[in-house]
Formats: sequence, structure tokens, C-alpha cells
Amino acid sequence: MIGRNKMHYRGFMAAALALALSGLAASSALADDTIPPEAKALLEPLPLSPRGQPVPGFPDGPPALSPDVLKFSDEDLAKLKAGKFTAGLVMHTMDAGWPQLQVSGISNTLKDLGIEVVGTTDAKFQPGQQISDLEQMIARKPDVIFSIPIDPKSESEAYKKAAAAGIKLVFMDNVPVDMAPGKDYVTVVASDNEKNAYFAAQELVGAIGGKGEVGIITLVYDYYYSVAARKVGALKAFGEHPDIKVADVGTFTAPEKAYEVATAMLTAHPDMKGIFVAWDTPAQQVVAAAKTLGRDIVVTTNDIAADSALNVARGEFLAVGAQRPYDQGVAEAKAAALALLGHDVPPYISVPTLRVKKLDLLSALKQVTKEDAPASVVKICNGECF
Repeated sequence: MIGRNKMHYRGFMAAALALALSGLAASSALADDTIPPEAKALLEPLPLSPRGQPVPGFPDGPPALSPDVLKFSDEDLAKLKAGKFTAGLVMHTMDAGWPQLQVSGISNTLKDLGIEVVGTTDAKFQPGQQISDLEQMIARKPDVIFSIPIDPKSESEAYKKAAAAGIKLVFMDNVPVDMAPGKDYVTVVASDNEKNAYFAAQELVGAIGGKGEVGIITLVYDYYYSVAARKVGALKAFGEHPDIKVADVGTFTAPEKAYEVATAMLTAHPDMKGIFVAWDTPAQQVVAAAKTLGRDIVVTTNDIAADSALNVARGEFLAVGAQRPYDQGVAEAKAAALALLGHDVPPYISVPTLRVKKLDLLSALKQVTKEDAPASVVKICNGECF
């Protein structure tokens, strides 16, 4: 099965090379000519990193392909409508903009394709709860399950049970350890996490004049690939500047724990000038910790939603390498539908980096959420965001 997937990939690669460079450029086209050229430039997606998460059969990672390869014929759409397929969503948390947008993208697309969602679970970032949620979802016998594992190591056996039950699996951002595409799961759809972090870390370096102590705060699970890739991207960016010293790398088990991690880090390093944080929710905790300590530091991160857009508007986040979770959800739903029809699906689908700063905040947020920025964000921007 894995060998067949590799051969199938040769068929995808010619188109993928061009698509990887363009990413979602069409979605970033802007009709408003009042947007400054600098803001428009930020909205152009970066080229995709060439490979995704290493998995069995692809030790260097499978080719990272654009969602544009996921296409349906009229016959496919008719079969889906007649198929009465069902799907379940087993989420790590629902308490943030990212999972909410993922679920919206998946659910809306499945509805358009005639696939019924039978349930969505919220594990509240507890691996044990997610295993229980997964077992209950398996008992409902959906045709496909969408999920992002909290702990890709300890939860692997639970996901393998779903695969053994004949349920197709589509992962968001991370693959549980020792699971192979085409055998144990269909595909994983992820953002270009390494490049997201690389961009944000480079912006931090520029803001502090290319010299000084910086820190990284990330998830404790190093085998959680999407977050581990962000750490790699940040370290790569910092490593390109000889006068930048990574003074500390702190880890947390849940986003709210980032407050105490940041407090300890900033207390131990009174000269630290900036921190890259793995995603926006823990980054908000880092901002709060710095304020409590009276420290003026530069914070950059990944991911954005309506709540964390306020941090950008207030200048608390200098730069964000943003995922497009709604677009990821659309791609995940399409990949699942193609698999349900028996079509081959690439094992790794990647959505390119969206660069977000205060200058392009309103346009970037609309790209991510598919809605106009909330009035609260517009008000804080005070005419400085486009």
C-alpha cells in the first residue's frame, strides 16, 4: 500500500511543484486598491516547504502538496450525495478560534458534499478524555473520523482501533506515531508550520535589532509534529543571527500553563528581549506574565483568530505566522470525501504561511475567519490596520 502511494505521488508532483509555489494566492487577491503595497505583499503566501511529517514509508516526509490537488468530477459529487456517508470529529479542544474554524470548514464542506456529521467532541486538552471520546465515536460507526491527537504517542493505539474497525481517518496537523498513510489513515492536512515559525522568529530578531537574548515557549510533547516543526523553524531563524542567543526553551502541558513558564523564564533572564511562543493561546499567557512583571518584551507566535487579533492590534504580538484553519478544514473534508469514493489521496497536504502584522491585520483576519474583523479589533487598530 505504501509503495503504491509513492508511485501515485509521481503523478501528483508535476502539478504540485507549481501549486506549491502559488499556494492559495487566488484567495489572497484583494479588490480594495486602498490597501498599501506593503500590506498586500504580506498577504502573498510563502512557497511551501517541500516535505511534511516523517511517517512509515516516508522517512524524510512525504511531498507536501497544495489543497488544489483535491478535485471532484460531477460523477464523484453525485456518488457522494447518494452515498449517505457519515463523519465524526474528535477534537483536542474547542476553546480557541483555531479548532472552531477547523470544525466550521469541515462541517460546511461535508454538508455541501452530502456527508452527515454525527458528532463533535471536545477533549479539553486531556489525552485520556480524547481516547474515551474516540472510543465512543468508534461505537457510532461513522465512515470517517477527523481528529488532531493531543498526545500522538500515547493515543496511537486508540486511533489504530478506529482504523481496524474500517473507519477512515483524516488527521489535522499531526499523525500518531507508527501510523502509515494508505494503511492506517488517509492523509494529514497541516499548515506549513516550520515556515510559520521561521517568519515570526525573523520578525522578532528584526524588532530587537538583531542582537540579544530570546526565548522559546512550546508544548512539552516533542513528538507532537506540528508544534515541534515550529520549534525547528524558530531555532533555524534565530540560528542565522550570531548575535542572537536562545537563552531558554520552556515547555508547557496545556496552554494556560504558559503563564508560569513565562514568569519563570523572564525572572531567570532579566535581559531577555523577546519570546517566540508556539501558538496564540499560550502567547496570550506570555503577554499577561510579562505585564505582571513589568517587562517590555517582543512576542511573536503562530495562529490567529478574532480573540488573538486583539493582541496584534494592541501591539502585544508583533508578528504572527498564521495558519488558515478554515481552509484546512475544507481540504480535510475534500480529502475524506475522495477517500470514501476510493480515490487515492496524497498523504500530506500543506497550506502555506500567511504573514500577519498590524499593517495587514484586517485583511489577514478575513482570510483566516472568512468574516470581516470584529468592531472591537477595528476600533483598536484606529486606522493603522488594513
